[in-house]
Amino acid sequence: MELIPEWAPNLHPMVVHFPIAILTIAIFFDFVSFFLPRKKKWWTEEATAFLYGVGAVAAIIVYYTGTLAADSVTLPAEAQPVLTEHADWAWLTLWFYGVYAVLRIVATWWASPIHRLKLHVGFFLLSLMGMYFLYQTGDHGAQMVFKHGVGVQAVDVENPVQHDHSEHGESKDDHSESEEGQSPGEETDTSGATSFSTNENGNWIWNIEQNAVTALQQNFEWLSGSAESVNAEAVEVEDSHALSFSGDNLSAFFSGDQSYETEQIDYYVDMASFDGTAWFVSHVQDQNNYDFVSIASGGTVKQGRMINGEPQIFEEGSVDVSQLLFVRVVGNGTHFRGYINEEMVVHGHGDAPKPGRIGLKMNGSGTLLLQKMSVTQL
Repeated sequence: MELIPEWAPNLHPMVVHFPIAILTIAIFFDFVSFFLPRKKKWWTEEATAFLYGVGAVAAIIVYYTGTLAADSVTLPAEAQPVLTEHADWAWLTLWFYGVYAVLRIVATWWASPIHRLKLHVGFFLLSLMGMYFLYQTGDHGAQMVFKHGVGVQAVDVENPVQHDHSEHGESKDDHSESEEGQSPGEETDTSGATSFSTNENGNWIWNIEQNAVTALQQNFEWLSGSAESVNAEAVEVEDSHALSFSGDNLSAFFSGDQSYETEQIDYYVDMASFDGTAWFVSHVQDQNNYDFVSIASGGTVKQGRMINGEPQIFEEGSVDVSQLLFVRVVGNGTHFRGYINEEMVVHGHGDAPKPGRIGLKMNGSGTLLLQKMSVTQL
């Protein structure tokens, strides 16, 4: 018998309700015990303290299953801040009930009888704070599942009625063209398009096209190197284009012109013919101060912060660089996550950074291909 059923994404949803139930029962009986007769109580303060202890242990177990769960799923951008808040509230809840349970057990068994009632009242009022922490943790966890669908498998429902547009005088081809915002028969000339699109909220997406070098020069600033020094050019890759950086001594660093405080950055890169290290950077203050996820040609992944030119490493991992890489870098408060091909490879923690720009840095030789890049504010 497997510990995790086939339908469950990880162990966390199997155990998450235990501390919620145990601690809720503990505080309920904690309140009820005030109204029980002092003699021949059918529920004792010792039993309440024991429940708090069991609930604290359950909270520790669930917290660490939650960290493993967060590392095993890919999140949409709108769920990233919710995950951060969920993790922060869970950490606060863990520490509160860990300390509370120890103090409650000690006070229940060793406190003087003359002070027991006062301690009982004080501990009960304090437990209300812990219940608030528990509520916030559960609420943010529920938002991730029921609002953002994290860890939920979509259900395939057969539709017995197929709507045929031709019945209303519209052909299938006409419908496809109208979905793209074009009139029937209208053609769009995409030659020379940069496909660098910016939204009003500051989010942008860059689909590499034929004159990608022009888009690079217009939307990014070179902190070191230049387009000429890395032989930047648009090349054809299968059915699309990529921005190629090639040479025997590639050393360059470019960043955007807008600052972000919390963001999700997506890169599509090919490092199969590159010998060196690529840095996917955020919160850039200058060329010596920024946050980064770096990938070396040997497969080593590092996450950290460059401070005055000295790297501070948060976490390390590894990846196969022989294939096209989808790299997602998330900076949200004190949480920093690095996903590669939809798997979280590094998840570090540090002080919340100042708002800064995003970009790409490279150092090595060979050819590095950038096929797409986008930024979403969180």
